[in-house]
Amino acid sequence: MNVKDIFGENLKHFRRLNKITQEELSEKLQITPNHLSRIENGKSFVTAELLDALCIIFNISPATFFYTPQEFSGDDSLFAKIDNVIDEELEKLGIHLKEKIRK
Repeated sequence: MNVKDIFGENLKHFRRLNKITQEELSEKLQITPNHLSRIENGKSFVTAELLDALCIIFNISPATFFYTPQEFSGDDSLFAKIDNVIDEELEKLGIHLKEKIRK
């Protein structure tokens, strides 16, 4: 799978996740539905300006569009894993602080 395919699959995923049609998204991006279809199918690639617009529309970082299926999968995303690590570390820190205060 090449970078255009990975990007296109992720774009399609986020568009569907947000229940946006190709027509609606292409209108927001000010491109034709055919151009958007070509991007989603890995036949074309985005410009920096389109990438910025997509990040704003979906409220995600640019890097998110480049995760492979192994690195990113819906509910078990990298972000969920990061959140779990943060929660665990905060809990440990809270316990450690309580122990220090009680001494």
